[in-house]
Amino acid sequence: MAERWTQERRKQRTRDLLLDAGEQVFAARGFEGASLDEIADTAGYTRGAIYKHFGNKEELFLAVNQRFNQRFLTGFLDLLDPATAPEDLDLALIAKRWHEMQTGDPRVYALGAEFSLYVLRNPEVRERVGEQRRAIAQMIAGFMDEQAARLGATLRIPSLTLARIVLATGGGLEIASYLDDTDDDLYEPFLELLLSAWDPPPPASPARRRPVKQQKDANR
Repeated sequence: MAERWTQERRKQRTRDLLLDAGEQVFAARGFEGASLDEIADTAGYTRGAIYKHFGNKEELFLAVNQRFNQRFLTGFLDLLDPATAPEDLDLALIAKRWHEMQTGDPRVYALGAEFSLYVLRNPEVRERVGEQRRAIAQMIAGFMDEQAARLGATLRIPSLTLARIVLATGGGLEIASYLDDTDDDLYEPFLELLLSAWDPPPPASPARRRPVKQQKDANR
């Protein structure tokens, strides 16, 4: 039996399609270059649909970035099961997933860079964006606190500060992956550095131990 499309479900579908189109066009054109007509046409709606759901281009732009951040964090945290002890985390797998999520499509970085430029040029939205970033950081910090409690360890750096470092470093790792002329992957070394903030540090698991030859090559 076909599921009935309620008015609320239709409204959410329209909103999702507009967000999808906005993400695509903003990444390709930037905030100033993107037009509401192109976004609406890409989504298969009229310009009026954008005004009905978001009010204006700025609201759509901010909603696109908020959804992107939430979706990214959810996908990343899927690998970090709270029931998994830190010593059992597969850092290589987590680093690989993180790397792939950030560098799979250059337009993803373009969207993030465009958002950063927009916030810098429009100080009136910084408080709103700051609240969103703090919420994400608190979510990450809560995960760290839970893991530390399970392990009977303490963090040498406050968890919220450490979470903010993770957020700040993510952008640097992303641009380095695009611009550095090297095959070295900095994501796993960064995760190793992150775990060094634990006291005592989680013991190395087989999943995290590198082959001796790889360790020697890394130290050259």
